[in-house]
Amino acid sequence: MAISGKSLTINILLSACAIAALSVAFMRSNSKKPLHLLPYVGVSKIDSSLVDGKYKTDTIYHSVLDFKLTDQFGQAVTLDTFKNKIFIANFFFAQCPGICKRMNSLLEGATKKFAGNQHVKFVSYTVDPRRDSVPVLLEYAKLHDAVPYQWYFLTGDKNEIYNLARKSYYAAVDDSGENNFVHTQYMALIDYHRHIRGIYNGIDSTDVHKMIIDIGLLLQEENQNQ
Repeated sequence: MAISGKSLTINILLSACAIAALSVAFMRSNSKKPLHLLPYVGVSKIDSSLVDGKYKTDTIYHSVLDFKLTDQFGQAVTLDTFKNKIFIANFFFAQCPGICKRMNSLLEGATKKFAGNQHVKFVSYTVDPRRDSVPVLLEYAKLHDAVPYQWYFLTGDKNEIYNLARKSYYAAVDDSGENNFVHTQYMALIDYHRHIRGIYNGIDSTDVHKMIIDIGLLLQEENQNQ
């Protein structure tokens, strides 16, 4: 059936309107605030500033602290090593007979989920640096089939490591007792901007599975915010 000139004009106008509406919707969707698929852990402070006669409040989230330690290959590692990366941080010691063995066994499984992904790293800090030397950590890394430069095992100054566990990653409570020994199963998920986005029980397989899912969500979040 032939289409009249009038009908054709109406159809063209309707199509043009539909395309315009889709364009507006697309621009609105791309002008939204950054996507946050996971909550933030810790707030450093809340700043208020006067903008155009109105007070604007900005939440400044806790950021993990910088450090300088040594990995299982004897190389210096700082927080900048993980710039523009997502990483998991945990604390252990090589001779630990209990929770560390299970925690790093579950963590080993998690590392395999992201094998070859250059955006995801794993960082294990020893809380017994006096005994966990570079050669000890290298053997420990081999024991867990750790992929070089994806799973880091770090040693160094004890006070610095303990401060990271307590003040930076919130993985351990402050303990000024005479033993002064950090022994924790908790792991922290750090995003591209050095904020903590999750804390997990490293000896609970269900919680570690949730951590794996959350890493995927952070990857998705970063891709959509670019």
